[in-house]
Amino acid sequence: MAFDNAKLILENREIKSETVRRTTGKIKESLHLQREPRIIECFDISDLFGKEAVGSMVRFEEGEPRKQKYRHYKIKTVDQADDYGMMYEIIKRRLTKGVEDQDLPDLLIVDGGKGQLQVACQVMKGLGITNDIDTIGLAKSKFQDFAKGPEKVFLPGRKDPLILSKHGSALHLLQRIRDEAHRFAVTFHRKLRAKKQIASPLDDIPGIGPIKKKNLLIHFGSLKKIEKVGVEELLQASSISRKDAENIYNYFHNT
Repeated sequence: MAFDNAKLILENREIKSETVRRTTGKIKESLHLQREPRIIECFDISDLFGKEAVGSMVRFEEGEPRKQKYRHYKIKTVDQADDYGMMYEIIKRRLTKGVEDQDLPDLLIVDGGKGQLQVACQVMKGLGITNDIDTIGLAKSKFQDFAKGPEKVFLPGRKDPLILSKHGSALHLLQRIRDEAHRFAVTFHRKLRAKKQIASPLDDIPGIGPIKKKNLLIHFGSLKKIEKVGVEELLQASSISRKDAENIYNYFHNT
């Protein structure tokens, strides 16, 4: 029974590998790529009116996610709602390291149309790797009814986008990767926003970590009350030492 199970697992794995090879071969053929895209990376941006913007990169190898290779990027060089500038930054950071580590994808996907694709091409030109990586832009339909608005695949140097069969495995794999990049970016963005919402001045006081912060808020009920009390009252809160109490008092009364 163990032998039969192992044989079945191996056969299923071989069937799956063959299916992936046919799919990546179809992508190469349909999009006129230089090579079969065994390693695919996709980039996406998530922001709220230009605030708390983050970027994401997901990586698929042989049709499957390689989650240990996923990356989040906090935007460092753009402080306004500029999707192109943000996309430029995260792609450049990723590919610069990829050149150093000799670890580049076969195919790079940007979530977007001509503008985002042009940004990716500019980065690769600047790094001298234009001929090393195939690049496409995958733009979502503007219509909720997919039948009325097919997804568009933009290619460098081509004016009009390609429309792949919505029933084909090639488009399904590209969509899966793009949607994963979007999910990964949005999840990280929400995490940062939630973290910012629970931040308080107590985080800036030396020696006051999450546990002491929690104990203070439980004991006094609010930050405003903590700001008003004296050192002796602060000492009544669990885990607060005299040094902690003095640091808290001085923070709110000497700044």
